[in-house]
Amino acid sequence: MRRQVNKKHSLHRSSQQGFAALVVIMIAGVLSTLSFYSIKFGRVAQRVSMEKQLLDSHGVIVGQQLIENNLDAVCINGEFRGDTKELSRALFRGLDGVNRRDREYTCEPLDGGQVIVREEGDPSGPPGTFRRYRVSSSYNGLSDLNDEDNPEDQVVRSVIVEVREINTELNRPRPQIMFLLDYSGSMNSNNRYERLKNAMNQFVAGNHEVDYGVVFFSSDVLETIEVGSGAAHDERVSEAVDSRSPGGSTNFVDPLKEAVENLNRTNNHYSYIVLISDGKPNRGGDPKNYVDRRIRNIDEEICRVRRGNKICHTIYTLGVDNADVDLLESLSGNAASSRRQRAEYTFEIASDNIEDAFEDITRDILCTFGPIEPVLEGDDFETLHVFLNGRSIPEIQNDDDVEGYQYDESTSSVRLFGQACSDSIDGQGELTLRYGKPRVIAEEALRF
Repeated sequence: MRRQVNKKHSLHRSSQQGFAALVVIMIAGVLSTLSFYSIKFGRVAQRVSMEKQLLDSHGVIVGQQLIENNLDAVCINGEFRGDTKELSRALFRGLDGVNRRDREYTCEPLDGGQVIVREEGDPSGPPGTFRRYRVSSSYNGLSDLNDEDNPEDQVVRSVIVEVREINTELNRPRPQIMFLLDYSGSMNSNNRYERLKNAMNQFVAGNHEVDYGVVFFSSDVLETIEVGSGAAHDERVSEAVDSRSPGGSTNFVDPLKEAVENLNRTNNHYSYIVLISDGKPNRGGDPKNYVDRRIRNIDEEICRVRRGNKICHTIYTLGVDNADVDLLESLSGNAASSRRQRAEYTFEIASDNIEDAFEDITRDILCTFGPIEPVLEGDDFETLHVFLNGRSIPEIQNDDDVEGYQYDESTSSVRLFGQACSDSIDGQGELTLRYGKPRVIAEEALRF
């Protein structure tokens, strides 16, 4: 009996062991299945993460290319173009095990292709003017779970790319210029006087869109022709230039006073003085002291915004042959010009180059656009790119550059040189500045 009971107990224990084994097998199967799907989901999560990074990278590429290139060189009809396309390919080539075979990237301008303005306090982003594009990618999201392409699992993700952009029409305010012409006795030497006459008459014949006047000086102010324009004004200036002969000493202060008083009466903030001399003043006092008291004593912000109840006068100086160029440079620029920047408004030449230098100064004035608002600050200068009517203009790096631009921090202005300057004088159009770092904003993913 006991043996029979023991046998039943043994059978019951065997049954429990078999059930436990079955449970273990089932749990192992479930764990195996979960592990398999965890790996699959891990692969998908990794892929989604990679896709997001790739999309962000493409957004940055598009943004950088927008800053550096023409708009139609970046993307058109949804497709990447030129360097943008090549940079996209290079990105994939640099990633192990990643190809573009199952990916599609597109881009499109937003806001009707126009620049948007965002005011201070707008919760959607920083204030300023921006150009915006949408960059999108499509790929298969969960189809990796069954290794089958499933159109219903296609995911489209997008980012919005913003770049800072400033546009300004080439319709410049009409500048006013007072030319201060040295008719001292030393101008008889080395054909300087004849060269100066030719340069002034060449300017008059150019029929530029400016208002101008002339101060003839030697020991004192010899004659002043006030700011004006038109045929009768041009004729009067030419007659005065041709009829006078050099003689006497050199006085800078009195002609500077005459110019400033005349320019102040017009209330035009685009005001310039061009001083041409071959010597050093020996009459009339210290011109640097006068410039410091009457031209540099205003708030420099007036020169940046070209507004206020005082006029920002900018002085160009042209030193011929034996002129005291150090003194001339100390007079050059305006209230906002640093000591380093004053050299940009100072020309040192031999007498046979007077006409060319005179034209360079004229073009410098006519090809300056600003103030550009908002004012560029900090790292903006390192990323700045300038376009004239859609054409990229290089930055002037040295004196050998024949075309380009310079950004003048003192007046928040862009100055064009060479062919770019000629193009801006000859025709209307648009000056465009792009700068800063692209801002990439993620959009919600869409599943189809």
